[in-house]
Amino acid sequence: MPRQLVQLIAAASLLRMVLAIAVEFGNDEAYYFLYAVDLHWNYFDHPPGVAWLIRISTLNLLLTDEFFVRLGAIVCSAYGTVLVYRLGTVLKNEQTGWYAAILYTANIYTSLIAGTFITPDSPQVVAWLGALLVMHEVLTTPASEPVPRRLWLQFGFLAGLAILCKVHGVFLWVSLGLYILRFERRHLADGNLYLGALITALVISPILIWNIQNDFITYRFHSERVSGSFIHVDYFFQAVGGQLVYANPVNSGLIVFALWRMKTMNFMPEFSLRFVWVNGLPLVAVVSFLSLFNQMLPHWSGPGMMVLCFIAAAWLDERKAMADTLRDSRLLKASAVTAIALVVLAVVTVNYYPGTFGSHDKKKFGDDDFTLDLNGWRSFSREFRDWLSSQEANLKLPAGLPLVSNKWFPAAHIDYYVARPLNRPVIGAGLVLDLHQYNWLNLDRPPLLPGDSALCIVPSNYHMVLHDSYYLNFKSIDLLRVFYSYRGGSMSRYFTVYLLKGYKGNDQAHQPPFVRRKEE
Repeated sequence: MPRQLVQLIAAASLLRMVLAIAVEFGNDEAYYFLYAVDLHWNYFDHPPGVAWLIRISTLNLLLTDEFFVRLGAIVCSAYGTVLVYRLGTVLKNEQTGWYAAILYTANIYTSLIAGTFITPDSPQVVAWLGALLVMHEVLTTPASEPVPRRLWLQFGFLAGLAILCKVHGVFLWVSLGLYILRFERRHLADGNLYLGALITALVISPILIWNIQNDFITYRFHSERVSGSFIHVDYFFQAVGGQLVYANPVNSGLIVFALWRMKTMNFMPEFSLRFVWVNGLPLVAVVSFLSLFNQMLPHWSGPGMMVLCFIAAAWLDERKAMADTLRDSRLLKASAVTAIALVVLAVVTVNYYPGTFGSHDKKKFGDDDFTLDLNGWRSFSREFRDWLSSQEANLKLPAGLPLVSNKWFPAAHIDYYVARPLNRPVIGAGLVLDLHQYNWLNLDRPPLLPGDSALCIVPSNYHMVLHDSYYLNFKSIDLLRVFYSYRGGSMSRYFTVYLLKGYKGNDQAHQPPFVRRKEE
């Protein structure tokens, strides 16, 4: 491995480690930690890949602070850089591989969203890149020779692992199928192709089995996220703009320029260009199209944009061959500087922005300020713990009351930062589609029985009308305390603590099939 690649990986990993310590969990990360706490073959939102990664990085939950929970993502990003270098090298040459590694490191999606924060994308990116390397070897096997069976099996296994992280890993098979149908139909007569597909089916079978047992709730949920009957042009531009930003604006610009120069420059072998097209465009095109009808998260097309960066890397290599090295160096530095600047800006904003740039309405103070999801929970946890200990010691509150939430967010944050240090459960009480995995977490936690009391924490940036929520499931509600959270010397939001009395047991999450298992 080239020395400069080792240095790049070491420097990037160090920066990611600092960031992993400096910023609190976002909603999703706190939620994915719960996957690892309660292992299943599948979850309401995603397959189990991220749960296994967290189990490994935390030494089976021995070390559970933010750094170790995120460590798996950092390691995956480092190894992903090696795979990108190798893929760029086989697509054109070592210089292209080096440029691709730099663009990968400067990519906000691969380096931050999947490379620092712990998400299902973190392990998926590695499996995806590994599958692409094997796919490349399959498709470059001379026509006069049979494709070795091990390659089909390896591809099937790695594609299965990618799907076990997020279901859109199926696009690996879509891309391979498109290439074979368009350029290499001879592979359709190779029985090992179907053996590889069988391996993928076996690897992902736990997802199917779990969904059969749970009325295909995962797919019913995700189908609602991508379906819609009206065209929303604003959603489309949000999705496209988000994809360009998440890939790094400079990287995206380089991709666009490289595509434009393809008209006059032959800077990539024909096969390699086809390979990049078929593995990059389908996912980006599908996400962009669906955004016309519903809101899409820009990182859903992250693997596709990651692959398209190889076109930019190959173009930069061609420019170097034309003695334009100085300008190329500046472009790569601009990409790296942009990534670092965006990360620094984000960290400063999250930790030090005075107050909130969200709503200042008293009822929903801080609403629409996404940075609050990554700030203030540690300090609130300490204040709440001290207050609760005092209340219980003075017999003002019964000892050991559970915490209740009617939505997976902020329930996951409360679970990780507040309930876990107190060694008490968070119980989901409300609608199934609002609680997500809490419907299953409830099954392995002490039951909330009719007549029970519980504590409830409501952050002001997740304002709710009590008469439309908790009053439906409890007989009475007492306001206990309001905790004010500050950032940069100004109030950013507040947390209201309620005592819920007389649980009715009538919420959807506590009806069949989401009822507590019988004790054996």
